[in-house]
Amino acid sequence: MLASWLQISGIPLAVVGPVKNPVLVFLIILTIMLVAPLLFERLRLPGIIGLILSGLVVGPYGLGILQRDETIVLLGTVGLLFLMFMAGLETSLEDLKLNAGKASIFGAFTFLLPMLIGTVAMLAIGYDFLAAVLVASCFASHTLIGLPIVSKLGLMRLQTVTATLGATLISNVLALLVLAVVVRAYQGELSLRFWLTLIPSIALYTFATLWGVPKLGSWFFQRFGHDEGAEFTFVIATLFVVAYGAGLIGIEPVVGAFLAGTAITPIIPQLSPLMNRIQFIGNTLFVPFFLISVGMLINPGILLGEPRTLLVGGVMIAAEVVSKFLAAWIPAQLFGWRLASTMIMFGLSMAQAATTLAAITVAFQVELVDELTVNGTIAMILVTCIASPWIVARWGQQLQPREVASEASDLPRPAWGSRVLVPVVNPETESNLLRLALILAKKEGGTLLPLHVLSDRAGSRQQPWPGKSSCCPLPSP
Repeated sequence: MLASWLQISGIPLAVVGPVKNPVLVFLIILTIMLVAPLLFERLRLPGIIGLILSGLVVGPYGLGILQRDETIVLLGTVGLLFLMFMAGLETSLEDLKLNAGKASIFGAFTFLLPMLIGTVAMLAIGYDFLAAVLVASCFASHTLIGLPIVSKLGLMRLQTVTATLGATLISNVLALLVLAVVVRAYQGELSLRFWLTLIPSIALYTFATLWGVPKLGSWFFQRFGHDEGAEFTFVIATLFVVAYGAGLIGIEPVVGAFLAGTAITPIIPQLSPLMNRIQFIGNTLFVPFFLISVGMLINPGILLGEPRTLLVGGVMIAAEVVSKFLAAWIPAQLFGWRLASTMIMFGLSMAQAATTLAAITVAFQVELVDELTVNGTIAMILVTCIASPWIVARWGQQLQPREVASEASDLPRPAWGSRVLVPVVNPETESNLLRLALILAKKEGGTLLPLHVLSDRAGSRQQPWPGKSSCCPLPSP
């Protein structure tokens, strides 16, 4: 659109693209990955919004600098699967063990209420039933972009936060299953035979993933854990094998990517070098490719030429916010939680990003929704990603340390007496020792203490002088 306007205005179209040189294309994308997040974070906006809007600017509906060709689609698909894989890494099954009852209740509310309210709202503005259900499933899922703020404020032990972590797993998995069923129904493949085949297949597939991946991963890491490159390659291969398996049984590969992340989390310590590599590669390369490719789908011409876009976007935002607030408020009343804790739970569960982008991208690819819905979804993501961190920070600051300790009193506390001391003097063994120590410390809720003793080279048999040892300080009991 903008490229056409520039051409009409007398500006040469060749100046603005499209670029064909692969080196220059990659350079443009890398520049966007570097500049856009930094710029938007300086404006106190999530970097994800900067990448999406940058895709709009350079895409076919913006300046026309880049085309959404097969290469962009391929890299965007890889980024989509990686995004869902990392979402699975953040919602481990262990989250449910801390507060299983409250997490299950909140998970049911935060899935069912948005599904009900969202479906009714989209039907009211003229959407078909299947399209309305799929859009409502986007409301049901959420992404925990406000979690770093909770951690910074020292509120991770709140029951509301623990319940939200467990509810994230429940709502996201159910939303992705709704996506799989709706897509098959739209394609005319939703028959009795489909249900009789799908349910056993999903049950077997889920069991094989959640049970088999950890077993296979543990064996592989024990046998080949000395090779860091092999470890990383194994994790990536696992992601794509499980995602491909999901497609074979008739559900979307994004469901498999999410389950793969959930399954492999127990065998990869959160602070391990392998986890750092996965998150670094995903957050700096693959996921930004996906976000930029999503931005290329946005057509501003629909906003200018079709006033209905404003109606769709407004209804989607209103239905999502109202349903997520009610889903947080009702359980909070049942459990007797105060308003500040309720608002933190609402702020964490209202943000739409990973699962929503995955679902709407898949729906657009099968032509279940149009560009108007994609634009409305982007508007909803923009509003919720801005509001979520603000709400969490605003209400989190009202909680006093005494109130946090009181609400977390019935949660299991770390066993500070369980300390794992690890010698890190030998570079050949320190990696494996640290990995083992991280697993032990995580399992016992204890503390990891790396130790490096510097010997006195002046005397071969003398004890080291005070101050010659290097060790992190012991925590207070």
